[in-house]
Amino acid sequence: MSHYHDSNRMRCTLRFHRVLVVVALFVSSARHGFAQGCVASRGTGMTTCQYGTHLAGDGGHEAASGFQGSLGYRWLHSDRMFINDVEQKQRAAEGSQEINDSTFLDLGVTYTFNPRFSASLTLPFSVQDRSQVVRALNLQRTIIERFHTRSAGIGDIRMEGNVWVLDPVKHMKGNVLMGLGVSLPTGDRNVQGVFEIPFGVTPRAQTHALDQSIQLGNGGWGFIVDLYAYREIFPRLNAFLSGFYTITPEQKYTPSASLSGAYSIADSYLGRGGFEYMVWPKRSLSLSLAGRIDGVPIHDLVGGSDGFRRPGYSVSIEPGLRVEYKSYALTINTPIAVYRNREQSVSERSAGIAPVAASFADLIVTFSLTKRF
Repeated sequence: MSHYHDSNRMRCTLRFHRVLVVVALFVSSARHGFAQGCVASRGTGMTTCQYGTHLAGDGGHEAASGFQGSLGYRWLHSDRMFINDVEQKQRAAEGSQEINDSTFLDLGVTYTFNPRFSASLTLPFSVQDRSQVVRALNLQRTIIERFHTRSAGIGDIRMEGNVWVLDPVKHMKGNVLMGLGVSLPTGDRNVQGVFEIPFGVTPRAQTHALDQSIQLGNGGWGFIVDLYAYREIFPRLNAFLSGFYTITPEQKYTPSASLSGAYSIADSYLGRGGFEYMVWPKRSLSLSLAGRIDGVPIHDLVGGSDGFRRPGYSVSIEPGLRVEYKSYALTINTPIAVYRNREQSVSERSAGIAPVAASFADLIVTFSLTKRF
């Protein structure tokens, strides 16, 4: 009887660890520059430390290798305007807030060479709509109407390699997954749209570069540092930390017919920490709860930080759910914002002006579907 219980517990432990490995590959896949709304909502793909899977069978960590495909979806609606951490409620009251509706779709493929090493490629797509108002050139700055600009297409492709620091076959109660990658500037950084420009009491239509927040590309190359770590607290409960930072050595670029001058090519980051509990080992059903911070820094790690950018960050509580069925796995996470801060940029500080208001979302809806081959 003791041998039966020990074997059953070992199977549950192996199954839970396999789920944790898959979650590890999903956790850092939150959007590069996955901040909410105007601060950054560009579709530059998911880091593979968080999307992908460790291709282990039900029996545990036999030396598996092979392909995995992934489909990731993210959606946000940002309409809460902030300057620093103060919400500009009057903007919503008068109907003048800037609103971003963004949908991201990430197609990924991961190849696992063995239980310790893997490499991934992510092709991102996005469809984004931004609406804002045009005001009359009078003392009251009367709102004339609201207009929309839109973008759709391929974002910045991401490639990444990942390695477990410890042998995952021998270290199932705690490990660290590290990733290094590159973000290629494949997304269009100069998408144009028709704007309503004030001219007396009647606006005129003019073509300009879209707002930085809905450009398809970040504007330059990015180098990704990715991390995921977990430790078993007791059977079926693990603590985890994850995060990534994307370094952009290029400083800025000037899109044609820009209303904001040169656009800054900004770094971005995300950090998460929390707990995950295996609720139903037989179906690999687990629940998670994490704290999360993501955003765009004021200063880049490498290169200058001039040009137009909206630095800031959002702090969220992130509940999550994951379930597996045969070779499929579904993960759902919904970060809910509890604090938002639109910080002053280098250019704004140099000019001696306050930060321009930026919109943030209340929540982000994300899910990932993966398939092992």
